[in-house]
Amino acid sequence: MDYKNIEGQPVDVDTTGRRVKVVISEMGSVDLDNDIIEQTAYNRTLDQRGPKGANLIWHLTDHNPSMKTAIGKFSELYVKGNQLVGITDIPKTTWGNDMLEFYKSGHINQHSVGFSTIEAEDGKGEGPRIIKQIKLYEGSAVLWGANPNTPTLEAPKGEIKELIPALVKELDLLIKSMKTGKFTDEAFELMEIRIKQLQDKFLNLTSSTLPAGNAPDPEKTIPWNNVLLNILN
Repeated sequence: MDYKNIEGQPVDVDTTGRRVKVVISEMGSVDLDNDIIEQTAYNRTLDQRGPKGANLIWHLTDHNPSMKTAIGKFSELYVKGNQLVGITDIPKTTWGNDMLEFYKSGHINQHSVGFSTIEAEDGKGEGPRIIKQIKLYEGSAVLWGANPNTPTLEAPKGEIKELIPALVKELDLLIKSMKTGKFTDEAFELMEIRIKQLQDKFLNLTSSTLPAGNAPDPEKTIPWNNVLLNILN
């Protein structure tokens, strides 16, 4: 099975009706795998497997086909412009409640599709491959983005000033969400893990600019108490 990620916030979150509207794929542009999904690539699979067909396409979390973390099946799935849009009625389960809160709070900013390539055309020379027909199995909410455990091993000094504000912004969102108390214990555990990942990223960004053997003291490098205090205030 292949996977393709797309960044972006949910299009719409209806907490009263417990519905989310998301973009799970994009057509017509070259992705990181040097592929282009053709505009009509999803047409047949939507007719055969979509909500109006056999209804076999799931809305999952992190591509995990588990009943414990499955969000549900898409109630609507359609192509609009160059985007594949899905609408899901989120069930009143423990995980469903957490996912609705994650969507509402803005923690989910990436989605990804799991599919098989039925027909593709190789590019000429170094040109992109064109995916002409897809068999779609699922669209996933990707918590914290792709490969969150991969550390930043090296970063040019000029990039650090650009990266740190984004990390601080996400940390701000996480701390504020933890203060609301509207998540389950399991969801709080996920957010605590993510905060630790962000801390590691801060330290990796700082240490990447120093000579080998001069690793910084974590307590002195980042004034964590001051950062958290400013966020909480």
